[in-house]
Formats: sequence, C-alpha cells, structure tokens
Amino acid sequence: MSFNLDNYEPVASRLDRWIQHVYETEWKPRVITTLHAYEAGAWCIFKAELYEGDTLMATGYAEEHHTEKGVNSTSHMENCETSAIGRALANCGYAGSDPSKRPSREEMAKVVRYEGDMKITERADAPTEKQVWKYKSELKKVGKLPPSNLASMTKYEISKAIDGLINGDATPEPQDIPEEPF
Repeated sequence: MSFNLDNYEPVASRLDRWIQHVYETEWKPRVITTLHAYEAGAWCIFKAELYEGDTLMATGYAEEHHTEKGVNSTSHMENCETSAIGRALANCGYAGSDPSKRPSREEMAKVVRYEGDMKITERADAPTEKQVWKYKSELKKVGKLPPSNLASMTKYEISKAIDGLINGDATPEPQDIPEEPF
C-alpha cells in the first residue's frame, strides 16, 4: 500500500482555517491540550479540546511512543499534542479539503513510522538529497542560510539556484512560508 503525503492536509492548515472561521462568527477560539496519560520516556496520550467561546465543539486524542530514531526520538510528546489537535479538528468538521482524507498529514506519517514496510510516494518534481546537500553547501560558502521554502522547492528551482550560486549571479530569496508542525 502506498500513498502520497501531499494529499493530506497538515494540522497547522486545518487549525488556521478553524480559527479564521471562529473569528468570523465573533466567538473566541480556544484550544486546550492536556497530557492525558504517559509513561516517562516510553509513550504518551494527549487530549485536545476545541472551544468556540465557552462551547466545547470537539475533542481529540492521540497516542505516540518514544522511539530510538526519527521525530519521536526527541519530540514524541510535541508530535502527540499536534496529532490530538488534528483529531479534534477532524471531529469538528475540519478533516481537510477532501473529506475522504480525514487523517492529517502528521497522522499518515505516523503510519509509516509504525508500519515501516509501507511506501510513501514522493513528489515527482522533488529535488534529490544530493541536490539539497549541494544547495546547502553552496549557500554555506556564501554565508547564507537555506530559504524557508526549501522543502517545497522543485528539482528545477534547486538546480537553477545552485547554478546561480556557483556563477555568483544569484542569491536565494527566502519566502515567508510558515513552518509546519511535526
């Protein structure tokens, strides 16, 4: 079984849409997260609650386990909290732009962590690891940091940027794109 993570909306996008909607109704949005249960260094369960004003609109729970490598080796609790918010948003009707894609991007990435034999399909135009390494290397030579949109750049864009840096006739223009949560 394979799937493309680009077909699943990140929790941050869903949260932004919900907050905008609630402000339009003149209510105040609130997100309350609670560490519901945990075993230190092993696993945790978070509960998220979404309120519009004083009205509880939805809840969501998520569980994550500490792992030896990957995002959960350092951030299993943060990842769990984000996933709980994503579940609450889905329960509140913010299941993504495609209702058949109820899980968030973060939840689908979790599937891969636990089902290591599944294959995530990459964007066809995604740059190779070698291109990204070369781009970062060239940026470092000129004392620049990678732009914030590096993860969304195409093979063509990275190649063009590398050529520009090597020829000295281009510098990266970082775009203000919000960072996605875990």
